[in-house]
Amino acid sequence: MVAARESFLGAQHFLPLAQSIARTCLHHAPGARFLIEAGAGTGYHIAHVLAALPRSTGLALDLSKFAARRAARAHLRLDAVVADILETLPLKSESVDLALNIFAPRPASELHRILRPQGRLIVAFPAPHHMHEVRNAIDMLNIDPGKESRLARTLHSEFRLLDRQHIQWPMELQHHDLTAFVKMGPTARHIELSSLPGKIARLDSPLRATGAVNINVYERK
Repeated sequence: MVAARESFLGAQHFLPLAQSIARTCLHHAPGARFLIEAGAGTGYHIAHVLAALPRSTGLALDLSKFAARRAARAHLRLDAVVADILETLPLKSESVDLALNIFAPRPASELHRILRPQGRLIVAFPAPHHMHEVRNAIDMLNIDPGKESRLARTLHSEFRLLDRQHIQWPMELQHHDLTAFVKMGPTARHIELSSLPGKIARLDSPLRATGAVNINVYERK
């Protein structure tokens, strides 16, 4: 899964998303000195944010030691820690200026605890039609259409919504990109991977796909 994520993201298919997140951080937290990403994977997104905030340092948190090793190399000002973000975040209370949560579980109470009073939380999550061309062609897991409502319920008691954005962009994916995309997500745990090459071989190459992601900005209550 980690190698697949590194392959897909390294091909820059999600670059418009990473750039949009970085712009959002620059707008809402230009003075952030210390930022973290909870569920950072290989550190792709937080590395772009660090590039936009040249006076900042970052910490990537992920359950996978293999992902954390890659994240530690994603940017010179980024360190990484292996941690289960659904338990206790290994950070002092009110020590973080900016927290990122991108396609990952959201430990609301812990994110609230570690953020400074004027800190900001950036949450990115897929819209229902995100990558629908690929999902329909390969019978991948569907995106819950009620995801935004569940997100609001999860964060309501701890955070106040400040801003809401939607980004959509086109992609052209070769067969190896499609393989990496499937293997880097939760679908890989729910399908028979031996059948994947045959399914992908029947698809166009490149296959045109649409990225569609919502980006929400929160402050502490």
